Amino acid sequence: MKLKEENKNKTVLTTSYVLTNGSPVTFVLYDEDGDWQLFGEDEVSEDEDAYLVSVEEILEMEPMLKRLPDLQPGQAATREKDGYKWFLVEEEL
Repeated sequence: MKLKEENKNKTVLTTSYVLTNGSPVTFVLYDEDGDWQLFGEDEVSEDEDAYLVSVEEILEMEPMLKRLPDLQPGQAATREKDGYKWFLVEEEL
């Protein structure tokens, strides 16, 4: 599944750093339940920094997510902070 092909109203998990500080998304997990988790390079606390937004909102905020490869449940992808290419994470998460 590609994030850009997901239902635009589906919620994704991200962080306050991505939403309010403009931190670029550098790690994406498409978890076993079919949920998307998007993180930057900032260290986060689940209780204070986690936010839910729609696919449509996150794609508008972070256009690089449209370049994500096709991910299967349980797969993740990463990129350098200023990079344009996403790479599949090969190890088990």
